[in-house]
Amino acid sequence: MKLCGVIAEYNPFHNGHARQLRQARALTGCDYVIACVAGGIVQRGEVALLDKWTRARMALCHGADLVVELPALFAVRPAELFARGGVMTLEALGVDVLSFGCETDDLPLLRRAAELLAREDEDLSAETRRGLDAGQSHARARGEAVERRLNLPASFLNRPNTALALEYLKALDGLTRPIEPCLVPRVGDYHGEELGRFASASAIRGAVMRCEAVKTAQAMPLDCYAAMRDCLDAGQFARVDALDQALILRLRSADPAELAALCEAGEGMENLFMKHAAEAGSREDLLERVKTKRYTYARLSRFCAQTLLGMTREAALAHPAPEYARVLGFRRDAAPLLRHLKETGKLPLVTDVTRLKENDLFRFDRAATDLQALAMAAPEARAAGQDFTRQIVTV
Repeated sequence: MKLCGVIAEYNPFHNGHARQLRQARALTGCDYVIACVAGGIVQRGEVALLDKWTRARMALCHGADLVVELPALFAVRPAELFARGGVMTLEALGVDVLSFGCETDDLPLLRRAAELLAREDEDLSAETRRGLDAGQSHARARGEAVERRLNLPASFLNRPNTALALEYLKALDGLTRPIEPCLVPRVGDYHGEELGRFASASAIRGAVMRCEAVKTAQAMPLDCYAAMRDCLDAGQFARVDALDQALILRLRSADPAELAALCEAGEGMENLFMKHAAEAGSREDLLERVKTKRYTYARLSRFCAQTLLGMTREAALAHPAPEYARVLGFRRDAAPLLRHLKETGKLPLVTDVTRLKENDLFRFDRAATDLQALAMAAPEARAAGQDFTRQIVTV
């Protein structure tokens, strides 16, 4: 049985995602595709637009055979740890190939860059330090140092999918059991705001927030667009700004030591947040006040999410690897896959989450689900504990 894995957020699921799943199956000749998907809060520290069960159904209808959740302790972290958590989950489930999208199709070049990043020599470290001294973030300083070493165009490696592809390759290189990469060249601009057949997820979310969801129909499979419209009409969608006041109150009342213990904290970042939270009126206002060349927007946004989740470095050290594969949904014709995974997988395949009720790692998954629920537009969609009340998706 040949298995292909994909790591994603599907925030929301669009034509580009459907294309990648089709290409992954065609290029690898796999029997089944397993998608490892972020839950209520995504890697940039924002609540996902739609709940994870709706997003799982979309993926299952367009190429995935099984969808498992990437634990929040890895999903709401920098690209390196996001990638590592996904790769470790899929490796434990026995995948043979990892498929991912990228802005380039030059896999040998990406391998060389990934090796440089993984085995950073003294010259590269010195180049990176010069970038840091100039006020750059660590990711940008190191990326530009590698670009100069490999004679690449500026910002070649700092493009979002390329940067994540490098982290996937680094994570694959550290495994004891080999998993082959399968690169699918990306169509369209990851951060582009133009709406077309292959629009970005951020463009789709932007249109939704501007009450222009009708313009996104061309960018999504028809059934996915219909499902999203149903959620929008019912108020079952999350607004990024819905938790602003809870965040600001939390920062205003926090003990500095509590904030300093968070995963993304460092270099006095907690003091900046506490200082500016005293006057900021919204999350975006707060991030604008705190933002510097040294701190990327994504890192600052994750700090906000981790503040609400209570996600500390101590917890991260206590849980260095995924401890379960929580099933969000599966295709009925993939029953042989589930039997295979239960017999051979290195992680328990969890379909009954009451088994995880006392698990400290699962505590963050539950918190992420509850936070997303509080961000929903309709009051009746804000109930806590939905991890225990929602059914596994089957198609």
